[in-house]
Amino acid sequence: MTNLKLLVVSAALGAAVAGHAATPAPIDVGDRRQLFIDNLFVEDARGVTLETHQPRKTGEQTIGTDRPWEQGGIGPYSSVLWDQGRYHLWYHAMDQKLWHTSPVAGSICYATSEDGITWRKPDLGLVEYKGSRQNNIAVGHGAAGLTLGQDGMMVFVDPNAPPGERLRMVNRFSKEGKGKSEGVNIMSSGDGIHWKLTHEQVMTYRPEVKGHHLDSQNVIFWDESVNKYVAFVRRNLKDAENQGRAIARGESQRLGGFAPTQDLPVVFTPDGPDPVHAGASVVDYYNSGALRYPWADRAYLLFPQAYYHYTRNLREYAKDAPTNAGAMDTQFAASRDGLKWERYDRRPFVRTGMKDEFDCHSARLIYGMVPDRSGRELYMYYRASDWLHGWDRDERNRALLTKTGVGADRDIAVLSRVVLRRDGFVSVTAGHEGGEFTTPPLKYNGRRLRLNVDTSATGIVRVACLDADGKPLAGYALEDCDIIHTANDINRMVTWRGSADLPAAAGGVVRLRIMARATDLYAFQFTAE
Repeated sequence: MTNLKLLVVSAALGAAVAGHAATPAPIDVGDRRQLFIDNLFVEDARGVTLETHQPRKTGEQTIGTDRPWEQGGIGPYSSVLWDQGRYHLWYHAMDQKLWHTSPVAGSICYATSEDGITWRKPDLGLVEYKGSRQNNIAVGHGAAGLTLGQDGMMVFVDPNAPPGERLRMVNRFSKEGKGKSEGVNIMSSGDGIHWKLTHEQVMTYRPEVKGHHLDSQNVIFWDESVNKYVAFVRRNLKDAENQGRAIARGESQRLGGFAPTQDLPVVFTPDGPDPVHAGASVVDYYNSGALRYPWADRAYLLFPQAYYHYTRNLREYAKDAPTNAGAMDTQFAASRDGLKWERYDRRPFVRTGMKDEFDCHSARLIYGMVPDRSGRELYMYYRASDWLHGWDRDERNRALLTKTGVGADRDIAVLSRVVLRRDGFVSVTAGHEGGEFTTPPLKYNGRRLRLNVDTSATGIVRVACLDADGKPLAGYALEDCDIIHTANDINRMVTWRGSADLPAAAGGVVRLRIMARATDLYAFQFTAE
């Protein structure tokens, strides 16, 4: 796992803990898992940083193009879900190479897995494709009454839906014969295989605004923290050089009821640190991948796809530039509310591969993440290709890109798996010189404290318990804490002189003072046992 340094936590974020003029109200963490995605739980720090971590590429071709209806490649608008004890994958496939030219060559196919590693493409028998019903096509080529082109979708579980509609598919598909929709629609299913169009035009835009459209993997899910449906959708902020793809957010108490896209607030967009050429922005942010992290409290994650445009400002394209073409990778951001996002140092979360590897020009994370069977790791999947964005547009683009040395020599577009430790997006990191920090007062439920921690071979951690005013509690000083060492554990229990019991004198409110050396600390949780 690669560590990326992000920001140094101030050594003096406030007055010394013991010297607070007034004790702040405690943060209610209960028995819920808490991530270190920002400074919320970090006060009075010395010698620690926040660092992001990249997932490990497996190099697998998880979903390849081994069926006739997939021969044009696998699309990035695909979706994975862990639901009712099984792994489910809905992936977009095309049966021809030039995606831009056909509104009927696409399909949404279904795959399932017992372990998230090996996937099976079952014969669904829903539609006849070139004379046979032995295929895994769930939508498209007439399945679900629809045809579609290069548009994919995302899937979420709707806790408000009747049983036969608990799975929702967010897309731009429209009824057969009408072509693609000018808004976002929703199909529903009880089993993930049989889909029907249930909600049309749940998101729209004002058509009088020239150049706007909703071509993206637009995201909708039910957010229990606000008791509303939340949407993260494409919004174009056009300039002279590109479409200005940005990410806007909306809320609604029902499926539909969202404001037109142009009226939604933009929450993620290219800004000053992003590259410009000749004064013009050359980066867009495509699919958001936005989700509320399901295994911890108050944590939203964003996986925006950064698209670097090839324009006439590049010398090799000064006379003739390809249309809407360039490289893409996936970045990372995190938030406590889904509105304000910490962008860290903007290095890729999933970066493109080396020259001639199957993901050398594009690494686009698909929607969703799933736990492994042990509960210790997370699996995510990305559309890996040696295609640039725009490679699939027309023969002119292909010729220009090949001439300048960025053609798709293998012409491959598949899904591949990446692996990350549970909660492993951001850590509070102490170097070999050591560091420490204190938390704000925490209101907790439970008798034990557990850490998601990695000391590797030479790192150590100790934890002290302080009262709400920052005064040490007897028997819970740093020197009372049994040294945590040789630990790479997502649920390592903290003990003081052999006992894991939290101090009764704290009355359910405690500050933690954490001292660490050569260690990554990802999360903490108070538990009953």
